Amino acid sequence: MRVLVTTLAALGMIAGGIAPASADPDAIPPDLLSKGTVVSSELRFFPANEVGASDDTGARSGPRPGLEQLRQEDRDATATYRSHYSAPEVTAQDWSAPPFEYDYITSAFECQEHAAEAGSADGWIKNHYAFCRIMRGEKGDRVCIGSACFVVKSTFRVTILGFGSERDRAVRFVTFVDEIVSNNQALKEATFLKLDLECLALVNGDECTEDPQNPAEVEKSLGQWERVPTYTTRFTSAAPALTPENPNRLGYMDFWSRATARVVGLPGSRPQTQDSPPQKVRYDTVNYLNFNGNNGAIFSRVKAVIHFPVSRPEFAAMTESAAHYRLAMQSPQLTVPRIDGKTIPGAVDGEALTRWYFNNFNQNRTEAVKACVAEWGAGYTEDGKYQCDEYPFNATHQGAARGDGRFSVARIPGPDNEAAGRWLGAWYSYDRILDSDAFHVDATP
Repeated sequence: MRVLVTTLAALGMIAGGIAPASADPDAIPPDLLSKGTVVSSELRFFPANEVGASDDTGARSGPRPGLEQLRQEDRDATATYRSHYSAPEVTAQDWSAPPFEYDYITSAFECQEHAAEAGSADGWIKNHYAFCRIMRGEKGDRVCIGSACFVVKSTFRVTILGFGSERDRAVRFVTFVDEIVSNNQALKEATFLKLDLECLALVNGDECTEDPQNPAEVEKSLGQWERVPTYTTRFTSAAPALTPENPNRLGYMDFWSRATARVVGLPGSRPQTQDSPPQKVRYDTVNYLNFNGNNGAIFSRVKAVIHFPVSRPEFAAMTESAAHYRLAMQSPQLTVPRIDGKTIPGAVDGEALTRWYFNNFNQNRTEAVKACVAEWGAGYTEDGKYQCDEYPFNATHQGAARGDGRFSVARIPGPDNEAAGRWLGAWYSYDRILDSDAFHVDATP
């Protein structure tokens, strides 16, 4: 211990041995720590609860993926979420969808409350507009002065919050650095951490346009990060031309965090760099999402789920519709048409539905009505009192016209069916569910 204390004093690392560094790392006195020599160095930068668990970091390898491959990656996502919405306006005559509200991640603290997901390789996607990831970093140098050797080490936490948009082809990130621990304050001022939010355009080449007012890269000493722990980055994308191959005018980008650490004034200490795992943003420009803007940016690698929370009084108007969907997914053998061994897709833990906007809506509807007439007769509506409710929904590729009988119809009151239809249409807009996007249905009360 006496040797270590003496060595630290000789290196000027005892409190008071160094003045705080300025914003310019070259302004640090050149003889700082100059009596030691680095014999080995290491930088580790990893998802907070998955130390060494992922080799998939930084830019994806291999050929650039095609648009359909990128969309399939989204459909294959296993993480899921349930969006939160305010109470809708309900009147005696009609039912209206609740207004759209961003359910952003409000702070790094909220992200840390979900550390199990946020500290994973994929991070936590709270919903299509809200993302966060927690990374841990360790910078260590083994330093020798003669035969006396010791390790100087700093650790830190990096939290990245992401904010999508339902109005703009733009995504914003806020990066926080905290929980900084070093051998002492002198090492904090001598250890410089550069964080760079990297981005790779995947489709059109301009999905990573950086806002110069919100830079992607910032370098400061750990002491400076401790005093000013955040910075903001913003990327935008121009809409590509409308083509038959890309009718939703999609763009995609991968993003990841890159950490570079170095100790100035310590001979042999060289910058080292490590990347986080990547995540993905999807941009779109469409004119058929009627409840929000024509442009959007979402965190798309997540399983979208529409919930029918009929236990809430303001959603009770669609109780019978939700009961029909629930029966279809849980007990398809009890549904109409009656087909032995029938299964019906859409459940959260099962086969997804996919939206079918660019279609002839009469195809599914015609087959569903045939099934209602066959079961309840041509007068099943009783002069409009009842309607033929179909599941999977009319505007999905899994509807009644697919021809495999994996659907259900029910005779339910018209206002109930219409309320459920309004909610589905609003949710498509709110969550930016585009043509051919996958989604699931949660009809639990």
